[in-house]
Amino acid sequence: MRDRRWIGAFSLLFLGLAAVGTARAQDESSSMQRAREHMERGQTLYLQARFEEAAAEFEAAYEAQPFGAFLFNAGAALERAGQAARAAEFFEQYLTRDPSAADAAEVRTRIARLRAGAATQAPQTAPPDEVPDEFKSLVSVRTNPEGATVRVLAAGRDVATGPSPFAHTLDAGRYTLRIEHPDFQTVEQQMRVEPGRVYVVIVEMSQGEFLGYLRVVSNVPGAEVFIDDREQGARGRTPWEGPIATGRHHLWIERPGYRTQEIDAEVNVGEDVTVRVDLTRVDFGRVRVVSNVTGARVSVDGHQVGVVPYEGEVGAGPHRVRVEADGMKAYEAQIDVRPGQLTPLRVRLRPDVGRGGAYVSAVFSALFLGAGIGLGVVGLDFQNQVQAEVDAGTLASDDGRLDVGMGLYIGADAAFGLSLIVGVLALYYFLYDPLPPSEGTILETRDWAFVPLADPQTQTAGLGMVGRF
Repeated sequence: MRDRRWIGAFSLLFLGLAAVGTARAQDESSSMQRAREHMERGQTLYLQARFEEAAAEFEAAYEAQPFGAFLFNAGAALERAGQAARAAEFFEQYLTRDPSAADAAEVRTRIARLRAGAATQAPQTAPPDEVPDEFKSLVSVRTNPEGATVRVLAAGRDVATGPSPFAHTLDAGRYTLRIEHPDFQTVEQQMRVEPGRVYVVIVEMSQGEFLGYLRVVSNVPGAEVFIDDREQGARGRTPWEGPIATGRHHLWIERPGYRTQEIDAEVNVGEDVTVRVDLTRVDFGRVRVVSNVTGARVSVDGHQVGVVPYEGEVGAGPHRVRVEADGMKAYEAQIDVRPGQLTPLRVRLRPDVGRGGAYVSAVFSALFLGAGIGLGVVGLDFQNQVQAEVDAGTLASDDGRLDVGMGLYIGADAAFGLSLIVGVLALYYFLYDPLPPSEGTILETRDWAFVPLADPQTQTAGLGMVGRF
């Protein structure tokens, strides 16, 4: 039991140390990023001849990461601003921070000159053409695993060396980074250092490669980012950032409803490269139709395009959509398809009214009409015969044909009346509809989205369209 307690305590201690180590690494990464941002803002202000503000940014960079490069650059900016005394103070702090700096003797001479002419130093107001070459840069090297020996060489000789994580102030120029570890192969990379920059170099010792840092930002967030090989899948969605092997890379930035953008990005050692992409809408949209009747026919502008449930591409602009099924009332509506967006249409088809009674009534109306006409014709023939005998004076008063003729006329009138009544009833059945018409709802347009679909039973995968009604 005691052993278990010791094991549990050791596990908790190990997890606690790991968490502390991870938090510390994240904090260091965050502080280095803040230092980089302050350095970049300082350069921008310097080029705008806002030298005192630039010096304040360099000082803020030093507070984030206490390296001499930031102190030196703050002193140079203040010297340009005519603040000789303050400039001298920053140069002195630089030497205190890096007493063995290669330019220590030159900086001491510069301090003496500034102290001597502090009262007569005049500020310069003209914006400089570029960041001066004298500006110092910071090179930070991180390796996986940590503890590798980092050597910075210039012209074949060591400029600086130390274990990773490693950071050192460097002048502008060309250097060779050599990373050595007893368990891995030595890796080496040429590096050009520009004045007044912060370089973060990441080295993956197990793969023997140097990594840079790439950011991809799009005007429409959520676009998928593919790098070098699309079949490997997306690295993530914009805004995306992460370490990447140095060199040239081909990027695809894709988002459903927008045109795919392709761009090449060059990532050099220690560089933080940001790629900005403006995505534009495609010139077509999509229409999705669902209904309570599966298999109902869907037509767009008079052409059948599929059956319910339906989703397909349609040119942007107004369109006439019709949904119909046997035995159901058809539904038709005008929709406006927007570029790169999905227009959902929900349709409820209602049963069509049966017309059997109307057809039966119409048939009986026709039969009664025919009977009336027939009886009328026979009655007319009798009338003609009787009239001929009346004219000849041979018709007897008790002739039975008189009753027959009267019956024929009465029957014809009754048949005509029944035909009219049943005909009106047939017309009523044709026109009367006790059920409401089919109805539909055009929902709010939205972006469509592709999602991977996987079937665990067949172990197949694909790409589908999803959305919510």
